[in-house]
Amino acid sequence: MADFLLEIGTEEIPAGMLSFRSGMGGNRQDLPWRLAQSIIEALREHHLWNGADLDPDPDHDPFSEIPGGKMIAAPRRIGFLLPGLPARQDDRSETVVGPAMAVARDAGGQWTKAAEGFARKQGVDLDDCRQVQGPKGPCVGFERTVKGRPTEEILSEIVPAAVDALYLPKAMHWGNGSQTFVRPVRWVVALLDDQVVTLSIKGVAAGRISRGHRIHGAAEVEIASALAYFQTLRRERVLADPADRKRKIEDELGQRATALGGHVPGDPELLEKLVYLCEFPAVLAGGIPAEYLALPSEILVTCLREHQNFFVVRGAEDSVLPHFLSVTDGPDDPRGFIRRGLENVSRSRLSDARFFYEQDVKVPIEERLEALKGVVFQAKAGSYYDKSERLERTAKRLADLWGANAEGAAWAALHCKCDLVSLLVQEKEFTTLQGIAGGLYAAAQGQPAEVAEAIYDHYRPLFTEDALPRGVLGDCVAVADRLDTLSEMFTAGQAPTGSKDPFALRRAAVALLRILTEKARPLDLPSFLQEMGGVPEGLMDFLAGRLRFLWEVHGYGYDEANALLAFGLGDPAEAHRKIAALHTIRNEFAEDFDHLSVAFKRVRNILKGIPRYELAPELFLSEDQKEGAGERLLYAAYEAVKDEAGRLLDRRDYAGALRRLATVRPAVDRFFDDVLVMCDPQGKDPKKTALQQNRLALLQRLVALFDRVADFSEIVPREKEAGK
Repeated sequence: MADFLLEIGTEEIPAGMLSFRSGMGGNRQDLPWRLAQSIIEALREHHLWNGADLDPDPDHDPFSEIPGGKMIAAPRRIGFLLPGLPARQDDRSETVVGPAMAVARDAGGQWTKAAEGFARKQGVDLDDCRQVQGPKGPCVGFERTVKGRPTEEILSEIVPAAVDALYLPKAMHWGNGSQTFVRPVRWVVALLDDQVVTLSIKGVAAGRISRGHRIHGAAEVEIASALAYFQTLRRERVLADPADRKRKIEDELGQRATALGGHVPGDPELLEKLVYLCEFPAVLAGGIPAEYLALPSEILVTCLREHQNFFVVRGAEDSVLPHFLSVTDGPDDPRGFIRRGLENVSRSRLSDARFFYEQDVKVPIEERLEALKGVVFQAKAGSYYDKSERLERTAKRLADLWGANAEGAAWAALHCKCDLVSLLVQEKEFTTLQGIAGGLYAAAQGQPAEVAEAIYDHYRPLFTEDALPRGVLGDCVAVADRLDTLSEMFTAGQAPTGSKDPFALRRAAVALLRILTEKARPLDLPSFLQEMGGVPEGLMDFLAGRLRFLWEVHGYGYDEANALLAFGLGDPAEAHRKIAALHTIRNEFAEDFDHLSVAFKRVRNILKGIPRYELAPELFLSEDQKEGAGERLLYAAYEAVKDEAGRLLDRRDYAGALRRLATVRPAVDRFFDDVLVMCDPQGKDPKKTALQQNRLALLQRLVALFDRVADFSEIVPREKEAGK
């Protein structure tokens, strides 16, 4: 077995190309991963790989299922180390299929000209041919042995092809313009154990010469073998595996912060960005001048993080200490030149931030409303001033529904967008502080804490795992904002299509639904939207789809979601309670629920289009109805559970109600074993017609109890599901 190393050396690749992802909940899509996976798939097709594929989870090591494998992903190089390749393909036997036997032999059993032509084309004697099974029946054919090819020969073909086939959102042309890649290719290393694989990528022939760190390493580095690659480059100040760089950064951040008497809060997004901005990371500490520590921590931290990629050191109770930590690409800074340069730049940035903040605080937030008339929200939905007026009305109504301070919610909603015309945000310096800046200004100008907090929090949650608004007023403003955005965009015909979602409406819908479900805020969406102005076409289906997504994240089954949404999306919080209860009780009573789901599918079909009948129990209990044991048993079971289950449902104790309702399963089974429901489909016998209607009435009453939770006919039995 042999180890294959591929390194494609380039000019500096942007961090986003090395580490971009497909979106919320999506698999990884970075360039090195796609290259490695493409080559693994090609090796599998050539019978040279029977191991695992790369792990697609962006938070995992891609080679976690391939012992000894490693990724190469750094600013000036991409590639991988793939262990365990055979030296050559095994010889294999394959069946070559020709014309169908119906045309390959004549009526006398002799080979026809069609068979002769096939044999001649394949270079075999007709005596070597026989009947074989083709894709559409018996055919003429033969077995032949295919000699295995050397692995090096196959790699020389599939590697350049895989590189050429890579999708590049942005690409560069160089030389005479004939070569295209993410950045110009400067060198290629391709080794199978210690032997160079003869191949060429973008006009550059592969060899064993790599390059060290641009400043701190050698211009040419000879790689003795595939397994020697990573250690050889480490000596030349290159950590080619991003996992090694990430560990080094995390370790040094912790050590530096501890030495300064504090800690660094986790920031996965910034950490990942820095991993792909350097080849040999080192953490340096710098000082924050005392006069800037009086700035609100949100502004100070955002300034240093977004403009300088700095981590801020936190102390007791999460206070900001007068220190930042910076990740640089190099082993050290013995004379402090880098540190002083970083401090000088950060001082200028902080000075700008302080100026913007101090000027903004002087302007009463109410005075900024008029300026919102000049900021377009959406061409058909008007300005942000128009949006603010809509938010005021919606948030006030939500506060009424949720027993909150309606006037406070209305004020916060009306002014929550005012920071869009502040210096801090409008100058494009700190756009990520939208909402946060407004909350800070409101607090500094004496607004009640809950009102300022509602403005501060109204963009939360920004992503699936983000924190929710802290208080009920924040919920009112955040929900009003998302509902307005969704309604106006759908009305304007700007609903997401396919993978395109330029207005981030999917994210807005998830945020809305998270607040309603996780905070248990009751809201009948169709009724509320109708009250506020109307339900845009397609919006409820869109929200139902996003609720399905959230339920999938929670681990609920697709059929459970179908059961809850069969009657449409009304109150998401109520639906969330119901699916949680359904999922729990379904697991407790797995066999009962499987039987009930089958029975309820049958019941749905029977009741389709049937008018509602009155239930007359005396028909089941009459003396002349001797064959009615099954229906009497079901009626008794229904009578035994209906009152208690009804009370539990009224109290919204859905789990308790389902536990009680699950006990009717034996009676349901017996009913369908013993009873012919449609005993008089033509309505010719008055007695049988009455009995038939009574049986239908009983099923209608029973189904109505279950329907108060979900449509059980949508539940897929576990055995059937496992067999899919």
